[in-house]
Order: sequence, then C-alpha cells, then structure tokens
Amino acid sequence: MKGDPFDAFVGARYQALLRAAFLITGDLHDARDLLHDALARVYVRRRSIREESATEAYVRRTMVRTHVSRWRRTRREVLTDRLPDVAGPETTAGDEQLAAALRALPARQRAAVVLRYWADLPVSAVAEEMGCTLATAKTHLGRAMTTLRRDLAPEREVSRHG
Repeated sequence: MKGDPFDAFVGARYQALLRAAFLITGDLHDARDLLHDALARVYVRRRSIREESATEAYVRRTMVRTHVSRWRRTRREVLTDRLPDVAGPETTAGDEQLAAALRALPARQRAAVVLRYWADLPVSAVAEEMGCTLATAKTHLGRAMTTLRRDLAPEREVSRHG
C-alpha cells in the first residue's frame, strides 16, 4: 500500500534496527535475517499497535525474543579466532572489537547490553522487552558488563623493578 506509515518507518529506521540486530546476533547475515523476520511479524500486527511511536520498541522486542528463542533451540554458537572482513553496517575498529566481545557473551546478556546501552532503554524497559523480571535483567547486565570490562580493558603495563 502506497504511503503506508509502516513503510515510512522501515525506510527511516532500517539502518538503526539493522545495527541493533547485528549487535544482538554478532553476524551481519544473521542480523539481516533477524530484522526481516521481526519486521514481517510486526507488519502483520501493525494495526494493533496503538501508537506509531511504539513501533520501534515492538520491532526491538520481537528481535530479542526471536533471537533468544532461536538460541534456545540450537544451543550453539560458533566462536572463531578472527573477525569477518565486514563487521557490519557503519563500523570502526573499536566497533569491531566491541562486536567481538559482544559475540562472546551469552545471548540474553548480549541482548540486555544492546537494549540498555545501544537502544538507551531504562533497565525496566529492558526487562519488559526481554520478558523477564527486573532483577533478572539487572543480573544479565551486571554479568555482561563485568565480562566486557575485563575483555575490553586496555592491557595494564607491569612495572619492572630491577
């Protein structure tokens, strides 16, 4: 349908949603699949969304739940010792390092970090979008941030005393 508000939303927010999907999945191809699945699911239910401004939250929530559901079914992640040639949309070297560290996190911790710090949602909204309690969301965030701080901290120089 021409002039569909959902089409305008997708056109305006596609890159930001793709970046969120990439940070959730850690793989550009999986991110595209995840985003397209989420957009298709939300499109079917778009008329039940009362406020157009809430559409992005519905898409993010759908991405997180779909990704976690897939992860639970497969229970496997493939870790590699090198980054792909293309890390994802609009990335820098720091983004590649962050993406690698995010990929190493369990799926729910990764989703919590992306929702909290990339999508800039309050912890209560993270819990709601992940379908868990506030305490569980805080636990995921705390564990993830501890791991990320450890993995992304610059190497400390060890002074040598002679």
